[in-house]
Amino acid sequence: MPWSRLERIRTEAIYAAARYSRSRRVDIDPDGGWVVIYDFELPPYYNYETVDILIELPPDYPATPPQWFYTDPGLRRRDGKAMSHYFQHQLRERSGWAACCLHIRSWAPTADPLQGHSLLSVCRLIYDAFVRWGR
Repeated sequence: MPWSRLERIRTEAIYAAARYSRSRRVDIDPDGGWVVIYDFELPPYYNYETVDILIELPPDYPATPPQWFYTDPGLRRRDGKAMSHYFQHQLRERSGWAACCLHIRSWAPTADPLQGHSLLSVCRLIYDAFVRWGR
């Protein structure tokens, strides 16, 4: 029997937190609109070792990939340079968060979230974006 959307999101979020969160903590919107990965580990280019990441999920996720994630508005590069695709000012409706855009162009989810694109893939893209933005 196929998973419900919320079961899939919950499972993917647990996998993503196990891989990318130092504390392995996760929060999931009961309606499936967002996931928070706490203590997301950052590459060494930043003023924090970890940040909380809120991933906004489109209503038809996993068919459509997320495009926005949010993080701590105090996040800075150690060298003080600006990060592209990182907006410190409140954007959209996420007060207290800085918005970041992913621009996912290729997305191919499968029935098994460990085989196709999933929140694990999104977290990998977020980590890779932090690497690019930090160099």
